[in-house]
Amino acid sequence: MLSMLREATRGWVAKILLVLLVASFAVWGVSGSILSGNTASVITVGDTRVTPIELRLAYDRQLNQLQRQFGTRLTREQADAFGLTGNVISQLVSGAVLDEAARKMKLGISSDRLAGIIGEDETFRDATGRFSRDQLRRALASIGMSEEEYVETRKAVALRNQIIEATAGETPLPDAYFDLLSAYQGEERKFDYVVISDGDIGQIADPDEAELKEYYEGNLDAYRAPEFRKLLIVKLEAADIADEAAISDEEIAAEYEARKASYSEPEKRTIQQLVFTSREEAEAAAQKLADGASFESLLAEQGKTAGDVSLGTLAKAGIPDTAIAEAAFAAALNTPTEPVDGLFGTAILNVTEIIPGSTKPLTEVAGEIRRTLALARAEDEIFETHDQLEDERAAGETLQKAAEIVGLKPRVIDAVDRTARDRQGNIISDIPQSQEVLSEAFEIDPGFEINAISIGTEGFVWVDVLEIEPERQKPFEEVREQVEADWLEAEKAKAVAALAETFRERLQSGGEFNSLIEELIPAGDGEAKKVVQQTQALNRLATAPGLPQPVIAAGFSQPEGSVVALQRNSPLDWVVLRVAAVNAGSSPVDEAARSAAAQQAGDDIVNQLISRLRQDETITINQPVIRQVLAQ
Repeated sequence: MLSMLREATRGWVAKILLVLLVASFAVWGVSGSILSGNTASVITVGDTRVTPIELRLAYDRQLNQLQRQFGTRLTREQADAFGLTGNVISQLVSGAVLDEAARKMKLGISSDRLAGIIGEDETFRDATGRFSRDQLRRALASIGMSEEEYVETRKAVALRNQIIEATAGETPLPDAYFDLLSAYQGEERKFDYVVISDGDIGQIADPDEAELKEYYEGNLDAYRAPEFRKLLIVKLEAADIADEAAISDEEIAAEYEARKASYSEPEKRTIQQLVFTSREEAEAAAQKLADGASFESLLAEQGKTAGDVSLGTLAKAGIPDTAIAEAAFAAALNTPTEPVDGLFGTAILNVTEIIPGSTKPLTEVAGEIRRTLALARAEDEIFETHDQLEDERAAGETLQKAAEIVGLKPRVIDAVDRTARDRQGNIISDIPQSQEVLSEAFEIDPGFEINAISIGTEGFVWVDVLEIEPERQKPFEEVREQVEADWLEAEKAKAVAALAETFRERLQSGGEFNSLIEELIPAGDGEAKKVVQQTQALNRLATAPGLPQPVIAAGFSQPEGSVVALQRNSPLDWVVLRVAAVNAGSSPVDEAARSAAAQQAGDDIVNQLISRLRQDETITINQPVIRQVLAQ
């Protein structure tokens, strides 16, 4: 990182700056061949352009951050479920508008200062700790970035920093702000409340046809069938072309011998280790054993139990002390050893159980080996199969016929909408690279061919559109049962909301809580009688049984004695809450909180600047190129 940026930018601001900054080429690991020759801009702001390689570096950087956070590799589809693509594009746009502002203001940086910034980057230090031009070239070559592009990126970041420092810099806040913050955080309140649900409203009369049709007409969008498409999908992964029959018995036998250790379980022993303070004590104990004493009696003399001296059940390789391991695995069962000089002193060992080692025979693992070898061979053939299929398509064959020629099995999905659901509303979860496949499939017409879509580094998937079933309005007769169920839920929700509002008005007008409960929501036969619920003193960030945090937060927005009626967890679940007591207080604002508040203030100022710059500029986002770059 640039040391000057590290000092001057923090938090959200840093996120904007870092997406384009070359921070760790080893983490990105992007092949230069991926984007070479692609000069189209993915984002344009005035005369400022964001290149495909900048997009890919920013995307890969954030993807790696997500993967480190979750401790596992993520597919593009999984990453986009967290909004990764949208976040990256938004941040690149923010960076570009700052770059354009810097260009218009004619900001600059001296060559010496820029060289100093690059020289400070530890990424380009050699073994002696000095800047290495060769190290710089190797790092840039690994991601397909030229030195000129890298220098321009560094320059852009430095110029953005000038704008940010001038706009926000240090943003100290007055003591009065922190006095208010202390009072805000320290305030406590007590609440009285009652929960009102659909069980408190009685029966809803059945609707007539006119009411149902009126509800249907008023909610037509809820009863539209989405556009469905019939798709032909061809997937190419190693498992799809693996030919187990092509693996010979000789290859299996050779692989078995090479990996025999992985099919073997070593001998394990349950070992007790009694350690003495000196060699002399150990030899005296060994003499007692020779004279007929038991190992248990030696433990008793030292005031120890079997659990105190147990090493557990271990393989020989699992014992770090070589001398102890050799002695334990040379000992006979339940026969204490002679004194052994170990790392932690002289010890006598006793083996209480021996679990013999074992090796799975070839006949037991041959099938597993055959599959593994077939998959490994198929991985080497994926690109060859891909090219063969594309050659067949280029020669005029349909995707289905081309797939069959190269030995792949086409799959037909009769009906799927843009959200991967079938006609019954069930998600079709096994569409490979689902989001991208459906995005492409819903942009083309039947007979239009598109390129294969990469499945990460695992293979490819092709899609053809066979038929299109347009979006349509479902007639009332088709959805009558659903309309009736929806109408009933809506009527219940209105009745619950009305009862909660009546309760609120009566309570706010001076009614007594338990009397209103008995009058408005009396208990049914066999039901427990409701009573007002009361909380202890809560701060505004607290939670309480029966009161979600948003309800508590709403209670903190009202003066003492006021009453609010709020939806709790659903339209059929409301709470009527009274602010019973307000207790002023204070909560210490430590230095970390003061620093965070100042940082947030600075970030807010920069955020407002960027928002205004975005309004004043014409921003062009090239979605086709973005899709192409990320697909690779």
